[in-house]
Amino acid sequence: MSFNWSKSLKFKISFIFAILMAIAFSLNWMVALQTMRSEKISDIQKVLKHLLNESNDEYITQPLTPDSSLTFLYSIPHNQMILDDSEVSALRFLASKHPYIPYDNEIVASVQQPNSIYLNAISNSRKIDTALDKYGEKLLARYLFSLLAILLISIFLLNYYMKSLAVLAKKTHDWQIGDPFDFSLDNAGSEIKEVSIAFESLIRKIEGFRRKEGELFKEAAHELKTPLALMRSRLDVYEYTQGYDKNKFIVDLGHDIERLTTELKNVLFLESSDYEDPIALDITTALRNIVQKVDILAKRKQLLLQLPSESFIVTAPERLLKKVLLALIENAMTYAPENSQIHIKIDPIIRTITITNDSGHEKYLFSSKIGHKMLQRLSEELNYTYEITQHDSQYAITLKFS
Repeated sequence: MSFNWSKSLKFKISFIFAILMAIAFSLNWMVALQTMRSEKISDIQKVLKHLLNESNDEYITQPLTPDSSLTFLYSIPHNQMILDDSEVSALRFLASKHPYIPYDNEIVASVQQPNSIYLNAISNSRKIDTALDKYGEKLLARYLFSLLAILLISIFLLNYYMKSLAVLAKKTHDWQIGDPFDFSLDNAGSEIKEVSIAFESLIRKIEGFRRKEGELFKEAAHELKTPLALMRSRLDVYEYTQGYDKNKFIVDLGHDIERLTTELKNVLFLESSDYEDPIALDITTALRNIVQKVDILAKRKQLLLQLPSESFIVTAPERLLKKVLLALIENAMTYAPENSQIHIKIDPIIRTITITNDSGHEKYLFSSKIGHKMLQRLSEELNYTYEITQHDSQYAITLKFS
């Protein structure tokens, strides 16, 4: 599989982080400029206020009117000295009946005269705008440099901390080509360790299923070989022996086919295993659900199923446990005579389930060698031991859970 860097997790994390950092820097940049602008406007207003107060106390001797000439205020040495050290631009004085309302690019300070006339000092914001533009450019350059440095550091750290995923991928690939699996990781984050542990657990299950599958087919080949060989032999005998009775051949071949069918049922019973974690299950509730599914078969054969009132809790994979219980109950119902009873007994003290039915004349699903081995194999996953007892009149299977 070809690696696409633009679709990798590292790229996506870096991209999202870069966007978030850029948004944070942009907001900080705008807030910084706005704060500086407010402070500079406040400083200019203080300068203008000082000019007006000094001029009003020292240089204005007559009451002002809106028509008064204020040109003398521009040439006052004290005012010139203050203005040279400030960011006041295009200063003008104005006498008015009401405080002057500035435009967007103007800054104003007003002082009321004794005759209720207002003396206003007005400056534009050109110098402030020029200073803020220069400062904004420098600040933006610093932010871009910082963002680039943070991104490079983040990518380096991502590569370092996500190296464990690459190691895990390599170990998985090595396991695929036949090497023993070992998914232990050093210096990995807790989340990656959890992935490694979960993956190791999954691989152990897969290895177990592979082993069981190999054993199953090996046993199936061994068990199915005998009835197939017998059928082949009977056909040869029937073909080359003139005195072979046809009816006897049909009966013998029928028994061989029945044995072959039974062994195939045993093999197909364990055709798949469920990938699920164990949960706590009430055994009687599980049995009631299973009996509801086979109720039609029970009515067809007029069988009476007696469910227990006792119960206990089993911790096991739910679908696999129900699969085993369903197979055992179907086994009892299939081979029990009509108009008979099937007893399901539970002992909560020793944690056992016993399914008992009257014996019929056919071979039971779990009475063959391969059937025993499948019950044994499932016992490892469901934590039970089993016992099969068969008498002349009854057949019983007991599961004891640990």
